Amino acid sequence: MISCILLAISVSIDALTLGITYGIKHSRITKISNLIVFSIAFVSTSFAIFLGKHISRLFSPSLATFIGSALLILLGIYSIYKSFNKNTEDYDLDHSNSIDKNEAILLALAVSTDASCVGLSCGIIGITGFVYPLFAALFHTIFINCGNIIAYSASKRIKLSDKCLAIFSGFVLILIGLIRL
Repeated sequence: MISCILLAISVSIDALTLGITYGIKHSRITKISNLIVFSIAFVSTSFAIFLGKHISRLFSPSLATFIGSALLILLGIYSIYKSFNKNTEDYDLDHSNSIDKNEAILLALAVSTDASCVGLSCGIIGITGFVYPLFAALFHTIFINCGNIIAYSASKRIKLSDKCLAIFSGFVLILIGLIRL
């Protein structure tokens, strides 16, 4: 359970930074957009776990655990690498200062990619069920909104380093991968 929560938090850091970006730009995220982000993150992560579980049947349990753990470690390294070469995307395509349904779909697909990759790894190493997808979807939605609210209300007073958050996220993924080995 703790591993699922830590994984969900670590893959949701991008959602926090995007929420902060929108808050700084004074863009709002609607309730329907939140529902879309939650739904897409939950479904894509659940499917990735299902797929990972079936992939793991192709290998011995120890090899499947090694592959899943190695994927987590590689995702952590990639997350750290990405933090140094990151250009934050703007999904408010119509510049209306509100994320509508279509923009929310793009946003959800972008932020749930890491969660789905981790979900695939989870399925391979034997973490199954809906606990991780539920927490991943929940934290994505919460983090986008928290980042948005914080930055919207205090964009000139609070300085959060996106790079530090992304590096921390990468280290969490590497640590969990190493623990699973």
